[in-house]
Amino acid sequence: MSVLVGCLTNIVLDPLLIFGLGPFPEMGIEGAAWATGIGQTAALVFYVVVNGLRPLNVKISVRQMLPREGIWKSMYSVGIAAALNIALASFLLSALNWILAPFSQVYILVLGVYYKLQALLYQAACGLVQGMRPLVGYNYGAGEYGRVKSIFRAAVIVIVGIMAAGTILCQAAPDWLMGLFTENAGTIEKGRAALRIISLGFIFSAVSVAASGALEGMGQGLASLKISLMRYVIVIIPAAFFLSRVLGLGPAGVWHSFWIAETVTAALSWLIYRRYLASLHIS
Repeated sequence: MSVLVGCLTNIVLDPLLIFGLGPFPEMGIEGAAWATGIGQTAALVFYVVVNGLRPLNVKISVRQMLPREGIWKSMYSVGIAAALNIALASFLLSALNWILAPFSQVYILVLGVYYKLQALLYQAACGLVQGMRPLVGYNYGAGEYGRVKSIFRAAVIVIVGIMAAGTILCQAAPDWLMGLFTENAGTIEKGRAALRIISLGFIFSAVSVAASGALEGMGQGLASLKISLMRYVIVIIPAAFFLSRVLGLGPAGVWHSFWIAETVTAALSWLIYRRYLASLHIS
């Protein structure tokens, strides 16, 4: 509810502050920034009020916030990897923009539209992973390794379902998806080809996304980071450059590098996950 309050506040205030509707001043892009800040503040206020009326069974005190080396090391061993996972996605986007730039600025636009579309898809999968992490952690800590495997399998199945839906949508209605962001027929045509190629790797990515989250839940932040490096740097960037520039496939080479990277990373993620379970003598 707190997240919804923040999002809805932002959505309502955006047109009011950007275009100056009613008594609100016309602020342009600055109005969008204000709407975001006010939305975040509204979410915090909502949480504080609700927590005051119906307190959680958690007491917060300054004394408990003092640094403790053991706890901090444990937190950062997972937290740094998770933070780098987010940063790597931005690094990948910058690298692919550089590779696409010599062909046409239109392809950079297409890539930007794709990232906005895939954010909805992968955020749903990442939301599931966030729910999976503590469950994996609790059962791993209790030595319930059979439950850990069951949770992982269930997460993979659900994420595959999410990714399959995204694949079907990109294959069946790419023009409609691109049309949400542009009316230019040429851009829509180029975006259609891109979405249909890139989406071929969606289902494979379910394995790496779930494996990364499960490993983080078991405190294996470094192993999770290896998976992210393969997805966002080690495989896709060289593949995109080689296919587009060396083999001469042009922008299509960049689009093909997505499903190639997802397929390779899925296989390696499964091996990393299985190898760690084997180290715990779990079949």
